Amino acid sequence: MAFVRTPKIPFLLAPIIAIFLLYPIAAPHGVVYSTDPIFNFSFTQDLIDTGFWDPGTGLAFARTYSFYPVGNVFVGYVILNAPLPADIGYLWIEPILRVLAIPAIVYSVGRRLFGPRTAAVAVLLYLGTPSILFNEPVQQGFGTIFFGLSLLSLLLLSQAVEVRAQHRAQVMFVVVGTAIVMTHHLTSYVFAFWLGALSLLILRRRYRPDLPALRVGILFVYFVLLLLVYIDVFTYPIFFGHEQTLVSAVTNLIAPEETIPGTPRPPLGRTFTTFEITWLAASLITMFLLALFTVRRYRVTRHHPFAVANGIVALSLIFVTLPLIATALNYVPLRVNEYTNFVVTPFAAATLIRWGRSDFWKSSRRMLRVLREKKLAPPAVVIAISAAIVMGGNLAPITFRMFFEPYPQYQATDSPLFLGVDSLRAADWAADHFSTDPNCAPLNTCRIWGDQLAVDVFSGFGDMPADFGSARLFANATLDANAWNILHIGDYVAVDSLMTLLRPNFLHEGLWPTPLTAAQIGKFATDPNFALVYQDETFSVYRVMSIQQF
Repeated sequence: MAFVRTPKIPFLLAPIIAIFLLYPIAAPHGVVYSTDPIFNFSFTQDLIDTGFWDPGTGLAFARTYSFYPVGNVFVGYVILNAPLPADIGYLWIEPILRVLAIPAIVYSVGRRLFGPRTAAVAVLLYLGTPSILFNEPVQQGFGTIFFGLSLLSLLLLSQAVEVRAQHRAQVMFVVVGTAIVMTHHLTSYVFAFWLGALSLLILRRRYRPDLPALRVGILFVYFVLLLLVYIDVFTYPIFFGHEQTLVSAVTNLIAPEETIPGTPRPPLGRTFTTFEITWLAASLITMFLLALFTVRRYRVTRHHPFAVANGIVALSLIFVTLPLIATALNYVPLRVNEYTNFVVTPFAAATLIRWGRSDFWKSSRRMLRVLREKKLAPPAVVIAISAAIVMGGNLAPITFRMFFEPYPQYQATDSPLFLGVDSLRAADWAADHFSTDPNCAPLNTCRIWGDQLAVDVFSGFGDMPADFGSARLFANATLDANAWNILHIGDYVAVDSLMTLLRPNFLHEGLWPTPLTAAQIGKFATDPNFALVYQDETFSVYRVMSIQQF
């Protein structure tokens, strides 16, 4: 057993491959699916088609992704040189790279901190990382790889004895640190916080090895200056939006009386039951506490000072972001675990291995008698805890849950199950029609309005512009002035038949509380201001021919 003798890494290959490759394996129709990967793929497709990077372009979410090109350029380069069909290549390239890189990084960190046994258990625990995007091919996937390599470079730097080895570690940090800044926004912000907190901690002698504190401080200054320059030159528009979102979420948390009445707060995963949320939260908290035990132990004994400093930073990051789970940014605490678990899982694994030894419990009279007297009881308890953590953490990724929900109240219209033949046919029509329509040449014309399924299909695959506010077009049985104000002549409204069966999800507006009525989606067919231009068994697309005057 892993907690009794040194485990063999090959035993972990099956779960590693299964979990990291679930996205392409589970593709219901063999194409890219789920909103974030669809628009990330859209940006990658633009890079392939144009051959150069143009930041700030793209449709809907693809515009944000276009500011961070490193991962997409790599995927596009592989697709062009393999050669592979773009959609098939995108499905597999990043998941395969992650399955090769992430477990190896976790193992390397764990082995250098505590040895091979702890490293192997750390890899197992990392498979239970409760991140909503853990299995999806998005920019955070590449960002996590570079984040782990940056932490590994700092660890190598702290353990290097020769000057040349220290220089190699610094060069490695500069390369992967630069890649972080150009790969993903959240990864950049989290790593800047990590380096800043670490630089402050190691000013105290007990938290640093023989490595001079100034050296880490210099790396921190380099990274922050690079990040600030990149924000100023490229990403300031979306950075300002991120700042406003964070300020709003924190304000609503600490001063809820100032919250605008009626402002929706997205739930923690629309398909989660109370039991699942409880299990997920328990998994996260248990991992936190397990790591805390070993961090505290080594802090008292003053062993592994640099590792302890990183452990304190990781646990602090979890603790600081956890309150956001009650805000519109409830996804941040879960996604942050992909970064913190590079350090948290080795510490948690060290605790479990220690608990798995029967002699550990014999010295404690306050523990259950069975743990002190039964040789196999401690390993059995530890294995049960590990299994609960891994299974609980795997409730978090949003990619696959909607596949297996048997109840309509837990499904939405944008489930990947519905991204089938009709959707692909409609996307092909949109791409052909939009590119040849002379009325669609001016900027912000021929926008597509509809639920998230329609936006994924017609904007993500069909290259039609999309904007926020579609919910107001479907809120009533008739279109009022509030709805007409957002429409332009030449815009399109996509209605799908699923809207009356399942709850529609609208772009950046949240999930509708109930399915729509026949009158709410049928009004476009009877309104003389709209013309039907496309129809199949799923979609009816109407073009705005004139604007109702009030």
